[in-house]
Amino acid sequence: MEKNRLEAFSDGILAIIITIMILELSQPLGDGFRDLAALMPTFWAYILSYAFIAIYWVNHHHIFHDAEAVNVKILWCNIAWLFIMSFIPFATAWVGTYPVSRAPLTFYFADMALASIAFHLMYYLIFTEGGDRKKFRLGIRSIMSLLVYSLAAVFGWLCPAAAYIAVTAVSLWWIVPIRDAAE
Repeated sequence: MEKNRLEAFSDGILAIIITIMILELSQPLGDGFRDLAALMPTFWAYILSYAFIAIYWVNHHHIFHDAEAVNVKILWCNIAWLFIMSFIPFATAWVGTYPVSRAPLTFYFADMALASIAFHLMYYLIFTEGGDRKKFRLGIRSIMSLLVYSLAAVFGWLCPAAAYIAVTAVSLWWIVPIRDAAE
């Protein structure tokens, strides 16, 4: 398969995921700012999820830029990653409604952790199956992302604020460009 087809398919799925996510936002129950403020947990979950998807979309573009070929392993890993990403609207709506409850928090951050793991597996496969093995490396941001998402899923229900802050910090870290694009 040509990598352009895989990238176009992924772009389309991610656009649908973001569209579904925005459709999950409900209007305030009244016309005042206090009514709007009552929806802040939902807005925060949406913003964090949108940033998560955007970061991975940008990184998806970067890793496939370096791909020389796409084989069946890479294709199926990409499909698995997209499947995990497709749960983000559900997880966002759930955690937005119950921002400090154990099950929604665990599910939300576990989905992020699994998406991160699948993405990094795909990154590994691109360089070991269809590219230059010497170019593959996990930088500090990748390692910290895997660690933070996983720890947020496991321990987030003990201290939800810490989990949200840690995931937000990782997201902000990825948004700031650095010189080494392979990071």
